[in-house]
Amino acid sequence: MNKPLIFVTLLSLGFSLSSCRDDNTVFNEPTPIRAYETDAQILSQFVDVDNVSGRFFINPDKKINASDYIVNRSREELMEVSSFNRERFIGEMEEINGLLYSIKRSGIATAMIYSTATSNTIIQGSNTEFIEIENCGITSRGGSNVANLTVDSRRCEPTSFYSQEEMTLNVSASSKSLFYYYQLSFGDTSNPDKGIVVFSGIRNPRENNSYRIISKFGNGWMSIGGENLIGDGMLSVSVSR
Repeated sequence: MNKPLIFVTLLSLGFSLSSCRDDNTVFNEPTPIRAYETDAQILSQFVDVDNVSGRFFINPDKKINASDYIVNRSREELMEVSSFNRERFIGEMEEINGLLYSIKRSGIATAMIYSTATSNTIIQGSNTEFIEIENCGITSRGGSNVANLTVDSRRCEPTSFYSQEEMTLNVSASSKSLFYYYQLSFGDTSNPDKGIVVFSGIRNPRENNSYRIISKFGNGWMSIGGENLIGDGMLSVSVSR
């Protein structure tokens, strides 16, 4: 057998073996990515608030249920979240963190209120010359309403009411989007933005809260207005005394 014939024979044999190997190759099927809403619901349970920086963050060590102290099933679910959905979630969270950082740094906020799946946190701002905001702990059901406000996708014009030294602010937040950010402005005839209260959070069923408003000037006329900067929902507000 001459050399050209040997070369052709070996080449044909090589292609044949290669084809056999290709036909028998087993490829791992890619793991399907779960729906974003499914993973976002899991991630939202682990959202916490950094009291120093005033930012939301994911806390993987957070215990969601009492049983997590024995066998941490919630942590196992967190580990199953796809990296793609996790990055998308973090992107949405950082958008609201950017606003929170800006207003905290500006010094115009009276209080910044954060709602997560497990907590309701107030971080006091530096602008407390007009009013102060404190947590009531439970939703107030008593007293007569002196002002009502609904904040949606538009800026709400201020409404005036006669205030007392101490009043109750009842807030109910609903949002179709994952995160929300609202601002309430308290003021008087000279300046409608003397006190700025920020309400930000992640969508959850526990969003009815009451707060104590302490007026620094005692009884007198006060105005309240609102604005929605992030989110597709509504903030229902009432002031009672």
